[in-house]
Amino acid sequence: MQPIPALSIRSWQDELRESITDPALLLQKLDLPTEHLKGAIAGSELFELRVPEPYLSRIEKGNPKDPLLLQVLPLVAETQEVTGYVQDPLQEEDANPLPGLIHKYTNRVLLILSGACAINCRYCFRRHFAYQENQLGKAQWRAILDYLSAHPEVEEVIFSGGDPLATSDTRLARMIKDLEQIPHLQRLRIHTRLPVVIPSRITDSLVDMLTNTRMTPIMVWHINHPNEIDDAVRHAAYQ
Repeated sequence: MQPIPALSIRSWQDELRESITDPALLLQKLDLPTEHLKGAIAGSELFELRVPEPYLSRIEKGNPKDPLLLQVLPLVAETQEVTGYVQDPLQEEDANPLPGLIHKYTNRVLLILSGACAINCRYCFRRHFAYQENQLGKAQWRAILDYLSAHPEVEEVIFSGGDPLATSDTRLARMIKDLEQIPHLQRLRIHTRLPVVIPSRITDSLVDMLTNTRMTPIMVWHINHPNEIDDAVRHAAYQ
């Protein structure tokens, strides 16, 4: 008897790596006219196009006004400078005392776990954030833990980015374990769009670590339109 071939299972990391970054390929897959190509190339040179396949599958082919497409298609208008617009709309630059840490409000801090996203939304308010200067290596992470230990008023830690779930479950588990050792930390919030655009990101290990931490876990999913919610997203949400 011939052995049964092993099934090939694509991980969320595979889907992330295979995201579309070429404007011409995006238009081709969605049966859109090439008249959009010049503007898409110009916009993507300033801020890279990135669309994963699970999200792409929800965009209506041949419809340049599809509400999901409008979130991800680069436009030539992005190259224009507009009076009054700033590159730091959240005013985070002055609230960035350590690499990877933003402390704007007394009782909470925001940690930049990753500069990467699974999808590059054209309205991104952190497209100009200094991610290179805010990478979290071992020394930077140790400094953040020391900072949090020295600030007992901080009750809540927010994992953000980029997208915090662009990092591995192993790294997330290690960071959560470290934060649990700081007694005054009570809540852990994770702000993410990744499970919406790649639902397979909700893994068993991720669910286990969030249901077993002593801190109160809160996961905030960034959803902009009802068309973003398909059966795969619903399944991920109810795991």
